[in-house]
Amino acid sequence: MSPVSARNLAPQNLAYVEVFNEIGAISYFVRQTVVKRLPPGMTYAHFELLNYLMRYGDGQTPAELARALLLTKGALTAILQKLQAKGYVAVLGDVSDKRKKRVRLTRDGLEAQSCVLRGMKDKTEALRDGFTDNEFRQALPFLKALRTFLVEAHEDAANAPAEPLVANR
Repeated sequence: MSPVSARNLAPQNLAYVEVFNEIGAISYFVRQTVVKRLPPGMTYAHFELLNYLMRYGDGQTPAELARALLLTKGALTAILQKLQAKGYVAVLGDVSDKRKKRVRLTRDGLEAQSCVLRGMKDKTEALRDGFTDNEFRQALPFLKALRTFLVEAHEDAANAPAEPLVANR
């Protein structure tokens, strides 16, 4: 067995560290590309919600949206209030359960989301020209499995009893 060297244990030599570094960089550049094209007063979190409603359909409850977007209910409520004030979403009572609310994307919300995506058309086309559909498809199984693993680990940690920060003496 070869001796362990500091170089072999350096973060840049650990594949999982490199993967998370790349994911972080990709996330940063995507976010910056979107932020540069947002209309005045819209944040990235606002856009994420509009984009989610566009991709997966509206009519979900605030609690469902909070879970899907990895937000607290309070954070999502603040986002919904701002988007509702701008006319981008409507929060309506559930016809089958009067205790629940449902979130609907409005025409103005759809237009705002579409405008941001149209503003990124040149970047999107360059990305599609740089990589084949097959290359994107090949990356998906690993990325989906990694996300599932991390979600499960997060849920396990959230359900585990809290450990003391300082060991009992």
